[in-house]
Amino acid sequence: MLAEVLTAFVAFAVIVASVRVTLGDSLTPFEMLLVHFFTESGMLAASFPLLAIVLYQFWPDELKVATITTWYAFLLIMAYLVYYIRRRKKINAPTPLLSMLNIILWCVWVVILGVTLTQAYWLPSLALISALTLWGLFSAAMIFISFLSSFLSTKKPDST
Repeated sequence: MLAEVLTAFVAFAVIVASVRVTLGDSLTPFEMLLVHFFTESGMLAASFPLLAIVLYQFWPDELKVATITTWYAFLLIMAYLVYYIRRRKKINAPTPLLSMLNIILWCVWVVILGVTLTQAYWLPSLALISALTLWGLFSAAMIFISFLSSFLSTKKPDST
């Protein structure tokens, strides 16, 4: 159900983003980056529980499913963060507080997943995957708020 809520939220956010384009305003490169970030990271996060559900149909062993899903999430998030940060640098994007917090917390999740995979302190679990998916929802919401604030900002009228 969490994956469904996350997917619905991302769809709503993309529709809102498309309203601005429909109104005739083109998106700045930074705004386009934000749209891509909340869409891509949200859909990646939605894929974590979906993978676990599919795998559980093949192997009804929770630890095996959680371990495979944790590896998937760990590798996917690391690769996506590298890709996203390179795109940010390419357009020299500003880093507002919400964006910085979001990037830092995704990096924290990479560390949590990496430590989990060592099984030194705790084992991979479906609860951890659920928590990661919930974080994906909050992350998409935070970035959407950043986008929405730029969407709702008013332009100064021309003084000609």
